[in-house]
Amino acid sequence: MQRILFVALLFLLVQTATPAQETKSPGKQELGGAERFVEQFEKHVERAKGAPFPLGNDENEALKRVKALKEKYPDDPKVKDLFERARKALLASKGEGMEITPDMLAYRENEKKMVKLFAEEADKQWAAFRDTNLAGEGKSMDPFPAPGVRDANMHELRGKFVVLEKFEYPTNQFSDTGREFVSVGSGATGYYYVDIGTREWISLYEAVKRYRRLVNAGLAEGTQWTMIGRISGLQLIVPDAGKDKVGPAMWGFIVVPEAILVPGLTFAVLAPESDLGGRFAGEERLQEIKDPLFTVKSIPEDVTPERLVEIFEIAIKEKNFDLYVECIDPARRTTKTAMSLLRYHWDLHVSRFATLYCHATVAPRTKIRVLKGFDETAGDQDFFLTEEEKKKIRERSEPLVEEAEVWTKAWTDKGLQYGSEKPHYLRRYGKKRWYISTYSSQF
Repeated sequence: MQRILFVALLFLLVQTATPAQETKSPGKQELGGAERFVEQFEKHVERAKGAPFPLGNDENEALKRVKALKEKYPDDPKVKDLFERARKALLASKGEGMEITPDMLAYRENEKKMVKLFAEEADKQWAAFRDTNLAGEGKSMDPFPAPGVRDANMHELRGKFVVLEKFEYPTNQFSDTGREFVSVGSGATGYYYVDIGTREWISLYEAVKRYRRLVNAGLAEGTQWTMIGRISGLQLIVPDAGKDKVGPAMWGFIVVPEAILVPGLTFAVLAPESDLGGRFAGEERLQEIKDPLFTVKSIPEDVTPERLVEIFEIAIKEKNFDLYVECIDPARRTTKTAMSLLRYHWDLHVSRFATLYCHATVAPRTKIRVLKGFDETAGDQDFFLTEEEKKKIRERSEPLVEEAEVWTKAWTDKGLQYGSEKPHYLRRYGKKRWYISTYSSQF
């Protein structure tokens, strides 16, 4: 009996001395708390639609809790599953990626070739202009230091050419005496006031803008240009762009623009015989130079919505403005205002492909819906209606207008998705060709 009591007492002592065995599975509350944060992380990934995003408090808390669970319960199936979900969400938060191939960037190499060709043409035309108009006694004058107002003989100076190398527009633009000018110079060296309220300026500036639009998107606004103009007068005005004009009035020579040189890039001259009033070097050979570089030159009548969006992208990347216009709904390019807006968005598109992203892909989930009219092929309508019934419905209906919804993703040079997916809406009238309606949409 004593022996039995001794054994029982020994068993109790062993049980008391041995620590309780730790559980190998997390509690419901411990696991559920981490899972709720992982779910929030996954919802953020879903909202981002492939775009990268920085981790916030919820995302970091999810990683923190899952890490603690994985370290404490490395073999638990539920913890393993939660760890894998958190890992996938973390990867997705860094953005969807793809391989950018040389073919996708070929248009940028072609642009470099174009810029070089037009730069060579600009050098030739600038040299010819200089030899014809600036060389020789009395044709031009050294700009700085400018002649003093008391020494200036306007009878001799009027009509002479002057070459102003640090012309900055719109940085140095100002208004005075009801006119617009751009100042070049300083109080110490003398001022020249380039008159930009003239047809000459508009003609030249528009020519430079066409060069940027059609050849070289890298020509930034505000770049220092060289202005070539003729002296037309002398005037006392305040070269201050501020509203209050706190600066002093300064005498300066009024200059009427004759040509613009962007060193190493382009040269624009007046062309009175042209409806445009001016042209950039090589513009008369624009199609001849660019045409061999175009990979798509026309749009087939049976083009699909997805392919039309791809052609639209190619037109922008290759700076094929005519093809870009042909992609767009004719109803959206009928007036001068409409064409001006179309060109405005062209400039934005070209700039984005040059600076923000380099390629776009089309998602294979296009949706087509009927906006107006009757289309018996839509859905299962054809199955239920007789030919006579369909004919009567067509006679009473408005002309058929369909809309297609096409989604695209844009990619950076490093193969990272830029932003989220974007929708593009297209229209087709009477089962004819598809056209892009929302041409302003980003990729």
